[in-house]
Amino acid sequence: MQNMSKLLLLSFALSFVTSEANASETIAINPTNKAALLDGHCGKDEWQAATKIELPAEAAIYLMHDKDSLYVCAKGKAEDTTVLDLYIENAATGHLHKFHLSAQMGERVLTDEGWSEPETWILKDWTGFWVPYFGYEDTEDGKRPKFFRGLHRQVQVLRKKFPGNSWNMMFGVSIKRDGEWTDSFYPEKAEDSDKSTWGTFSFTEYSPE
Repeated sequence: MQNMSKLLLLSFALSFVTSEANASETIAINPTNKAALLDGHCGKDEWQAATKIELPAEAAIYLMHDKDSLYVCAKGKAEDTTVLDLYIENAATGHLHKFHLSAQMGERVLTDEGWSEPETWILKDWTGFWVPYFGYEDTEDGKRPKFFRGLHRQVQVLRKKFPGNSWNMMFGVSIKRDGEWTDSFYPEKAEDSDKSTWGTFSFTEYSPE
């Protein structure tokens, strides 16, 4: 009987720890009183207030918000080319939205009929900073654009686009370094079409002062 009581107490304790661990998975997005300038730089100035998530390959994601917008920035090293895929669930419809930023910007939506065709440069309640290019270079495959390296991918999503004060999201960051691409995801094992593998991110209380 005494052993049974100990087992019950241990079971209760483990349940409590598990509950606390699950609750801690929600990540708070830091508020800001200064709207982000989408200029390809997120290491200084207004981004100092952001929530920072470290990724492999010395990459990072920065998150912050004000009363109107969510701001996201993906950053690599100085000579990297960085590509960002941001995924957000619409809690009202259950649809999954993918925002892609590379040399182009576009949005796709996953419904019961599958992923929609990308709406490139059709920006509905969002905008960002893509990978700019300058001129062309000769390659084995002919002339190709020369892309700036070292700039960061930034996204601004109006909060009115999705309901609620917490959003289910996933991030995919691709880094080109020394001619090789490396892909990272947050959460680490998240899958683009399985929202149960994504993370919950909450908007902390915003103060205009």
